[in-house]
Formats: sequence, C-alpha cells, structure tokens
Amino acid sequence: MKKTGRFFGVIAFGIIFCAGCGDGQADGLSGVQPVEVEGINIESKGQEESGERIPLTLGTLGTDRILQSAVESYNAQMGKYYVEIVDYLPEHYDNVIWETSQDRFRMDLATGKGTDIIMFGNLVADELGYAGVLVDLNTFLTSEDKQEKYLGNILECVQTGDSLYEISPAFTLEFIVGDGSRIGMENGWTQEEMMKSFEKSGRDGSALGKGGVRTVAQLVAYSIEDYVDWDMGTADFCNEEFYHVLEFGKAADNGEFIRPTRESVASGIHLAGCEQLVVPADIQRLNWLFGENMAVKGYPCSHGTGVAVKIEGGSMGISAYSQCPEGAWDFLDFYIGATWTEREFYAEGILIKEQFSDMFPGFPLNRQLFEEELEGSMEQHYTDAGELLPLIRGEGGIPDFYANTAEDVKKLREVIALADRRSFSSWSVICQIIEEEISGYNSGVLTAEQTAAKIQNRVQLYLNEQR
Repeated sequence: MKKTGRFFGVIAFGIIFCAGCGDGQADGLSGVQPVEVEGINIESKGQEESGERIPLTLGTLGTDRILQSAVESYNAQMGKYYVEIVDYLPEHYDNVIWETSQDRFRMDLATGKGTDIIMFGNLVADELGYAGVLVDLNTFLTSEDKQEKYLGNILECVQTGDSLYEISPAFTLEFIVGDGSRIGMENGWTQEEMMKSFEKSGRDGSALGKGGVRTVAQLVAYSIEDYVDWDMGTADFCNEEFYHVLEFGKAADNGEFIRPTRESVASGIHLAGCEQLVVPADIQRLNWLFGENMAVKGYPCSHGTGVAVKIEGGSMGISAYSQCPEGAWDFLDFYIGATWTEREFYAEGILIKEQFSDMFPGFPLNRQLFEEELEGSMEQHYTDAGELLPLIRGEGGIPDFYANTAEDVKKLREVIALADRRSFSSWSVICQIIEEEISGYNSGVLTAEQTAAKIQNRVQLYLNEQR
C-alpha cells in the first residue's frame, strides 16, 4: 500500500469513525452512526432493517435525489448487501464547513476510517489512486463485460495509467473542433501542429474559442499523460512541447472569454473551438456551427487523437481499505448499469415516467442503453398539441435542433470511436500548480524555460510526497 502525503493535509480531529465494512469496526449491523465533529454532523442516510445482509457505506459530500434513488433501488433488491449513505456535508453549511467536511472526508479515506464506496465530487480519483487509496476496478471487469455489457473503448479511456479508479453511468466527450479547410481535416495534432495551422491563417491562440478554464491548464489536463507518468511517479514539463503550450496559452488568454459563433467561424475570427458532445443532437449543432468542413481535431497531444472522455453523473470508486470490495463492486455494477433509471411512479395522481436522460447528462456507459439512446434520437417527438419537440432548444441565434438523421448518428458514432484519453479534473493539485506558476510567464517576468522548471519541481515534489 502506498503511503499518503500532504494531499490530505494535517487534520487532528481525534475521533474514531465506524464505517461498516470499511475498516472492520462496524457497530453491529446498524452501520455508521451520526458523529458530531467541529460542527459537522456526519449522517448515515437510507438505513433500513438489514437482517443478515452485509452493510456497505457510501461516502459523499452532499446527497441528491439521483444518488438516493440509486441506493433505494439497490437496497430494494434484497440481495446479499445493502448500502448506507454517509453524507459528510451537513444540510446547512458555509465555505468553512464545506472545506472542513472535505478535509475530514479525505482524512478518513487516507487513514482507513472511510467508507467502502466513494462518490468523488471534486476529489480527484487519479491523485487518490496514485496515493494508494483506491481499488483498481479492472479487478472486477471481465473482457466480456468491457466489450458487451459496457462501451469498452470508453472504459479504456478513463483509466489512470494501467488502473481504473473511478466509474460512472454516464460520459461526455470533449475536444477541439474547427474549420477543416483552414486547420486540416485529419483527426489529432500536436501542440506544434496546432500552432502552425493557426499561423498559416495569420492567427494565434486568440482564434481558439475557449472553454471554461484557463488555456494552459486546460491543454495540459487533456494530455496529462504526456507530462505525468502515473505508474512511474514522474513528471516532465521541461520540454519543447510544453514551451509551445505556454506560448499558445499566453496569446489565448490575452482575450476575453468568447465562444465561437457561425459568423466568427465563417469570417476566420475563430478557427476552432473547445466543444462537447453531451446529447445526441449536439452533432447537429456542431455541423451547423462549423459547416460541411467540420473537423474533429481533439486536444493537442504527442500521440493519438486527443478526443477526451469526461465521466459524468457522480463518478464512484472503492476504498482500498474496504473489507468488502466485492460487495462495493456489486453496488457499482448496479449503479453504472443504470437500468434503475428507467422507472414509472405516481406523483399527486399523475403517472411520471423517468429514463436515463432525466437522471444524467451525457451518454450511457451501458451498451444497451447507449444503443437505445442513439436509436431514440432519430424519433421525432410532439407535444400534446401536436407541435414538434426539439432535442435542443436554440438561443442567441442558434436554431432548435430536432430528430437526428441516420447520417447524424453515424457521425456521432465516428466521433465517439475517436476517444482515446480521459478528461483530467481541473480540481487537480497539478492543475492548481500550473495556474499559480504561469502568471510570471504571462507577465513577461519569467521565460518559458524558467516557468516550466518551477512547475516541474513543484509537480515532482507533489508526486514524491504521495508515494
């Protein structure tokens, strides 16, 4: 077992936290009891009479109706195990309580007093896994599961090195897409190739319609394994590729946050944009935005396409300290299978029908549900009054988009097949280090080489501390 380092901080709470199967210190079959800790009430929710069933605990920072529904549906099966939600976040909280709750969650995970199952939220599975806190979920997945039950190429993408630490019922795709007549039609490019293609049109990084984080950290996040070898525990930022990232990011961040429009793409103000596929009709939106020469380039990287998978909808993992990892996986297998999302119930005398898309943004990891969603996207739906219902409602000059065509679905499958990496969390300590250190370069105080060296030293120190 790897030892945890400063990532978890130094927190002296001085209490023992009983966590069902988590550390073998369960208080009977009642599971985790509420514990008062410096104003935090760690509650166990959804408890029921267990009989001979084995309790499992699920740690989270906040409980929504989707998580509650998944746990209730699982427990209703009356199988070998049942799950209790341990919510580290009280109902009423401020920033201080939230941070303290998160620190307590991390510390319990690091010291073996945490829960069997972990809902990550803004905890970074890559870093927790590297610190030895998580189980490699590949242990429980057969080759048949990966190819028939789930989308195998997506599972391959979301690994950290050779390990799979987190999993979710849903995923989205993130990539750079642009006008292929200006930036080339082929998929994939390096940072140098992206810069050269922009320079050919007389543009710099400002011609990239930006996403939600600063450009340098974003570009690193989508090619993290070009810079960090998780298996070896080494970092490499002192290279020409990263110097190009700094140069490109400086130009991109000089402008304001602007997403590309049809007009800005047609005029060449934007050559490309940071985009997502979240729902099937998004492929229509991208075709409309970039035209017949739309090219999915991916994020720049030294190998592969750079089309990234982001897992959505409350990703989960299993604690390395759990004494019931097979039971924890039994719940995760149920959770990511997502058949529990298809349900009917009455509310105030009205029949309510829910499906996967009502619960999660993105596409199902479950292969059967995935095929059903793509097939369903080609069906046109109407209101009770007979009016067409769009799959995406447009705004700000963007039109409504209705049922997909067979060609749309074919293109969608082609883009999903391009995915070859994961979307690294912007909550990562590594991304935070980059954000802190690039200011000297952007202001002209430090060179690219000096900035890279500072980032290299800090990231390597961080990785060393976690081993």
